[in-house]
Amino acid sequence: METLWQIEANIDDMNPQNMEYVFQKLLDLGVNDVWAIPMMMKKCRMASMLCVLCPEELIENAAALIFAETTSIGIRYFPVRRRICSREIETVCVDGEQIRCKISSYDGKVTNISAEYDDCRAAAARTGTALKEWQRKAKEEAYRLYGCKTATNC
Repeated sequence: METLWQIEANIDDMNPQNMEYVFQKLLDLGVNDVWAIPMMMKKCRMASMLCVLCPEELIENAAALIFAETTSIGIRYFPVRRRICSREIETVCVDGEQIRCKISSYDGKVTNISAEYDDCRAAAARTGTALKEWQRKAKEEAYRLYGCKTATNC
C-alpha cells in the first residue's frame, strides 16, 4: 500500500483539444496517471474535472503546469491510498509477430493479461487481419504461457 496525492482542477472555457497536450505534459513531468471527468458547472456549463495522481513531491510542479496550460483558477489536492497489482511485460509470438503482453498479479495469482495495443495495431496494419483478432490471439497465447505461472490452482 502506498500513499499518493490526487489533484483536481475544474476546467471550463478551454478548447477541449488542448487537454491532450496538458495530459502529455503532466505525464512527461512524471505523474502516475491523468484523467478527465465530464461535469456540469454553475449555470449548467459543460466542463471537465482534470484529475492527476502523483507523489507529494510533484504537487507544486503539477499545479504550476495546470495553471500555466489550462483555464483553471484553482486546484484541490488530497492524499489517497493505493494498492496495485504487480506487473510484468512478456512477449508472445503469434503468427510470426512479436506481441508484448502485460501480466498482472495480486497475492501471487495472475489477475489479468492484456495485449499491448501498439503491437497489435502494428500487426493488424502489416497483415490486414483485424486489430481485435490480434488482441484475442495474443491474449490467448499469453494466458496459455503465463496464465498459470504464479497461480496456485493450475
